[in-house]
Amino acid sequence: MNRYCKGVAFASFLAFSVTSGSAAAQTARSVSGTYTAVSVPAFGDKPRGQMILTPQGRYAIVVSRATMQKIASGSRIKGTPEENRAVVEGNIAHFGRYTIDDGGKAITFHIETSSYPNWDGTTQKRPLKVAGDELRYTVAAPSGGGPGNDVVWKRVK
Repeated sequence: MNRYCKGVAFASFLAFSVTSGSAAAQTARSVSGTYTAVSVPAFGDKPRGQMILTPQGRYAIVVSRATMQKIASGSRIKGTPEENRAVVEGNIAHFGRYTIDDGGKAITFHIETSSYPNWDGTTQKRPLKVAGDELRYTVAAPSGGGPGNDVVWKRVK
């Protein structure tokens, strides 16, 4: 009987350990929410941006430089070449579906549409770290070229 109790206790411990371990892994539900940009090196100091992750696996990201010069004509489609270049260099937006992969260690963006058309229809897997209200991932191939960027978002409460 004593051996039986020890066996049940050990089995319960294992079940609890497995459950606890998987509960700590990130899922679409655990990361879902609205985030504000903290650090996006490609867009300079104090970038403005928002990322929305739904529990159903949909997302939208918009990031911009902290300041952008206004278009002198007052029309989005009548900017000068210099103004248009500043807009392209100073913003990015994309949306689609996302998945949490590798046991919660990666986020994969299945990009449907992007303001950078080369990303349309692509899939980008990025290493993911979540600590408290902070979500971090690395963009290995930034849209502007150059080395990878570590991006930091903070959950909006």
